[in-house]
Amino acid sequence: FLELPLTLFSMLGLVALSNRQLRWFVIWVMLAATFHKSAVLLLPIAVWAQTRNRYWAAVWVGAVAIVAYYLFLVDSVDSLYVNYVEAQYQSSGAFIRLAMNALPAAILLIWQRRFNFPPEEKSLWRWFAIISIALLVVLQLTPASTAVDRVALYMLPLQLVVFAYLPDVFGRNNQQRSLLVVGVLAYYAVVQFVWLNYAQTAFAWLPYQFYM
Repeated sequence: FLELPLTLFSMLGLVALSNRQLRWFVIWVMLAATFHKSAVLLLPIAVWAQTRNRYWAAVWVGAVAIVAYYLFLVDSVDSLYVNYVEAQYQSSGAFIRLAMNALPAAILLIWQRRFNFPPEEKSLWRWFAIISIALLVVLQLTPASTAVDRVALYMLPLQLVVFAYLPDVFGRNNQQRSLLVVGVLAYYAVVQFVWLNYAQTAFAWLPYQFYM
């Protein structure tokens, strides 16, 4: 239940940030943090994504981050560290999920000139790509895969953006663009099929098993 509003508010925050509405980005992220405290990790991205007035954004977002820390994290930072880091919780599908983020990240970084983003969005998604690849590296260096996996969840919008642009970036004509669209749909259909049939926790996500 908590994942839906968390995702909704986080996505609205990214839309606001791409429209240079820094205030609304902070508001949406703070609302997301009321559903899961880890949402505050999105706040530094606001500074990195700025193409103008970066120092002012750093001061303003830094002040908000301090407030967010005392509102959401100060009472539970020790327990979060113990549970996520010292306990070394494992997420069985962490590598697959991080690799799925790293693929569009690599595409964006290698062919970034082909992506016709506005300047603000270009900086935003470049940082998403860098972070996604960095998290895949970090996963190999730490046994606490659940902590890395939790951070990587906030990088998922990168997949939506890159694969949505893919037909226009690489398709030279309508036929090639249509094939790329079919390829993206087939890729996610395979991912969905494999996950629903072979994931250890798929049973917990299936709809209620009744005749309707």
